[in-house]
Amino acid sequence: MKSFDDLKLSAPLARAIAELGYSAPTEIQQQALPILLGAPTDFIGQAATGTGKTAAFGIPLLEKIDASKKLVQGLILCPTRELAVQVSGQINLFGKHKGVKAVPIYGGASYTAQLEGLKHGAAVVVGTPGRIIDLIDRGALKLANVKTVILDEADEMISMGFKEDLEKILKATPRETGHIWLFSATMSPGVRRVADTYLRKPKQVQINRGEMLSTTVEQIYYLARESDKPDLLIKLIESAGDF
Repeated sequence: MKSFDDLKLSAPLARAIAELGYSAPTEIQQQALPILLGAPTDFIGQAATGTGKTAAFGIPLLEKIDASKKLVQGLILCPTRELAVQVSGQINLFGKHKGVKAVPIYGGASYTAQLEGLKHGAAVVVGTPGRIIDLIDRGALKLANVKTVILDEADEMISMGFKEDLEKILKATPRETGHIWLFSATMSPGVRRVADTYLRKPKQVQINRGEMLSTTVEQIYYLARESDKPDLLIKLIESAGDF
């Protein structure tokens, strides 16, 4: 697979990808897309942040969604509200010509917009575990028609203490007719236990260790006293005009 044209995507998805300027797929996309666009399967993808994982799972997720059904068919779990908003935005860009929309669900924000998004028939929900469980318990989020659950940054979610929440959500999704796609930068013991417990004969892709750090991410650190960190952070934000 050298280009997205090789995938023979549906016209709405192919148009959206062309408009976004996507041409050569990244390593994780090259390996994951042919698998996830094929026969339904559970899946484990190991790749670092910034390597193109959102497209690797977002494109096949959208291909499998029936846009005529105003039901939640895809659920994407993220460790932070920032990532949930980012992933939701990308899904909306990919799905705009297919008429598929994603709604971001996360804590620390008003319920109103999130509930409205669900009422208007969002096919994809992208959210943090805590707020997802909250809306499930309220009866506002129904998972009976979910065909694909995606764990994005699974290692981060587990390290942040969301393991029990993840398990509660996975138990609430239909496993007989659905599948789980787990994406993680590392396979910690906690991630491995979740995979072994909930995934069935998953197909796996692992990016070479030498390629695990994204070339698009610049990493810098500063040594500072604890008391100086707020002022330093403010200065860094002010110095980054496009932050």
